[in-house]
Amino acid sequence: MKKYFFIVLTVVFLSLFFVKPDQACAERVLERIGKTGEVRMGFREGSIPFGYKNAKGQWVGFSIDIGKEIVVALKQKFGKPIRLIKIPVKPDNRIAMVLNNSVDISIGSATITLEREKKVDFSHPYFLTGARLLVAAQSPIRNFIPDLADKRVGVVRGATGNIVAIDWLNTSGRVQPKCQKVLFDEHIQGFKALQQGEINAYCTDECILAGMKAKASDPRAWKIVGSYLTYEPYGMILPQDQSEWRNFVNATIVKLIKSRRFEKIYDKWFGPYGEVPLPMSNKYKTLLNILSIPD
Repeated sequence: MKKYFFIVLTVVFLSLFFVKPDQACAERVLERIGKTGEVRMGFREGSIPFGYKNAKGQWVGFSIDIGKEIVVALKQKFGKPIRLIKIPVKPDNRIAMVLNNSVDISIGSATITLEREKKVDFSHPYFLTGARLLVAAQSPIRNFIPDLADKRVGVVRGATGNIVAIDWLNTSGRVQPKCQKVLFDEHIQGFKALQQGEINAYCTDECILAGMKAKASDPRAWKIVGSYLTYEPYGMILPQDQSEWRNFVNATIVKLIKSRRFEKIYDKWFGPYGEVPLPMSNKYKTLLNILSIPD
């Protein structure tokens, strides 16, 4: 009996050490950043103004500026330089890149959903928008219902909420005949298809559509239409079970909001003289006020 008890106790003891890497033995991201002096951040390359290449070939955007603020906070925490390694991600691989440890965080236009939170963690929501449509200025399309009937609608792969919303229009019978969903790897490809008449409308979040329109050769040739089909709170994608890293990112977001630094970065990209003029909605302002957590 004593021998059996000893064997069981030994197995239990060893199990505390020989668990899967993504459990007790998982590398602590914040600790590794401090040791290596490097942080790997995933950004989009074709999502204006969140992350994109400008006319000079420079990788810029709202998300990248927010990422740089996190690097500043890391430098202050560890008291030494922290090198930012920028890694390109796409809507259909950004979660996988976090899961396989290719990036420590992905910052972009990623909507927080309960389904996604089964795989990864998210920061506090730091952006609020919703799905609308981009169409030609002369298009008769004014809204999702009933104007998308028998139309070809572009959607980016990996944009789960928008894809589900378009599918719902068809399955619920709101749009008859059904619209045809056309998937693209990047927003830039979808806008090109819209320009060439391959699709009748492009559906994604309003802030992304505003960027596409603003950067078009003739912005007046396009218009954004339709009431919000969805509400999309954006969060930064983070690995699960890394509470120290998540808490650090969240604290940085809160400090940026309370110091009004966040507002300045927003105005740089979305203000009246920004790359993509898009006034901050009252609901978005309310969200930021709620996030102003006391010290």
